[in-house]
Formats: sequence, C-alpha cells, structure tokens
Amino acid sequence: MAITYYMLQIPPWVFFISIVAFGATVGILVTFLVPKYAKVKVLRAHNEVTGFLFLAIASFYSLLLSFIVLIVWNQFNDVRSNVSKEGSSAMGLYRDIKYYPDTLEGKQLMRVYLDFVFQVVDEEFPNMEHMKPSRKTPEAFSRVFFKMEHLNPKNSFNGQLVAEMFNHLNELDRYRGLRSTSIHAEIAPHLWLPILLGGLITLICAAFLDLEHRPMHLLLNAMLGAFIGMFLFIIVSLDHPFSGEQGIKPNAYKEIFTLEQWAKEPVLDLTQSN
Repeated sequence: MAITYYMLQIPPWVFFISIVAFGATVGILVTFLVPKYAKVKVLRAHNEVTGFLFLAIASFYSLLLSFIVLIVWNQFNDVRSNVSKEGSSAMGLYRDIKYYPDTLEGKQLMRVYLDFVFQVVDEEFPNMEHMKPSRKTPEAFSRVFFKMEHLNPKNSFNGQLVAEMFNHLNELDRYRGLRSTSIHAEIAPHLWLPILLGGLITLICAAFLDLEHRPMHLLLNAMLGAFIGMFLFIIVSLDHPFSGEQGIKPNAYKEIFTLEQWAKEPVLDLTQSN
C-alpha cells in the first residue's frame, strides 16, 4: 500500500499545512546550506549562467508537475464519471423492480436487490477506501442476477419490463467492474523519484543564485518550496479516488435507501376535511 494512502488519512487542512510547511522548510535549509559550502565570489561571478540554468530547470520541472497533475485529475474524473453512471443504472434498476407488476416476484427480487445495495454501501465502498477487495458484495450481486433470470413474465408487457431490467443490470455490472478495477489506480512508485528529486534540484539551483539581501533570498526560496508543496498536495489528494475525506462516496446507492424509506411512509389524504 502506497505511503500516499496513509497521507490521505490525515485531515486535509492539516495535511495541506504540513506539506506546504515542509516544502518551505526544505527551501530555507537548502538556501542556508549552499552558501556555506560554496564561495560567494564564485556564485557572484557565475550568477548570470546560474540564473539561465535555474530558469531552464524550473520550466522543465513545472512542465513535469503540470503533466502529473493532468494525469491524476483525468483519472479522478474518469472514476467519478463511471461511479455516477453506475449510480444512475442502480437507480433505474431500483425503479424497474419497484414497479414490476407481479407483486410476489417483485418483492422477492427487491429484497435481494436491497441486500446488494446495502453491501455496496456498508462493505464495498468502505473497503475500497482502504484499498481492499470486497467479498460479500459480489455474492449479493450474483444473487440479483440469479433471481432476475428466474422471473416468469406472464405477458408481453412484463417481458419488456424484464428486458429493460436486464439492460440496467448489465450496465450496472459494467460500470461496477470499471469501479472495482480502479481501486489501485495510483501513480507508480518509481514516478515519485523524478517528482521529488526534480523539486530538490530546483530548490538547489535557486539557492545557487546570488542575492545580496540574504533574508529576501531565504524568503523567496521558502515561497518556491511552499509552491512545490502545494502541487504535491494536489497530486496526493487526487491519487486515490476513494480514499480520504474528498474520496468518492456511494451517494446514489444511499439515495435508494432514502426512496425506499419514503415509499414505506404513510401518505396523507389531503382530500379529507379536518
């Protein structure tokens, strides 16, 4: 399990302040240590070349960070889109089962389907948040398929409704499969090496610049380190779509339980006089 997963268990604002402060601290330390081991006259003599090199390295590093942010952002949006489509299919299937004409078969199918929905909310999504597979939910989903296959439509209208239910069920199966495969969607560990090393090289090059006003140099490099820390915060936050407080939640499945609860509540007869 990647270390970024454990970072997401920290409250977002605490994690943001920590990583920004860490970047600023590294920037100050590098700026403080480089002149200690490099002669000021040498730095001043090559300041123009150092500035050109710093500009080139900072440009390439910003391009790298932008590329990584774009990748994780597209990945997060794709997963969120698939979960949204899965929820839409789940809601459509719920309505089809709810209004299935055969009362006995409809109730039996609804009982099995609500058990699946409960397992998704109670077991599957919490397990995905911790990057673990689910065991009970696939079994509950298989029971929905089994129960629907044994429906016995008594007329053509019921047959059309069953066909529509199977259509929603197959869509639900497809998008649920896409969601399940995205549990371990994260940046490969070896890609973190150029990200972190590139940030350190950028800060070292900035430290090699010779500024006569020492506090200003420390402040500027601290701001540069903090800015790099903000980029890292964005990358880590989007790296695991289902983990952390900003993770994707099963809102559509929870709404099914809300609709089921409303359906069981007695309806007031407004036509009766007080």
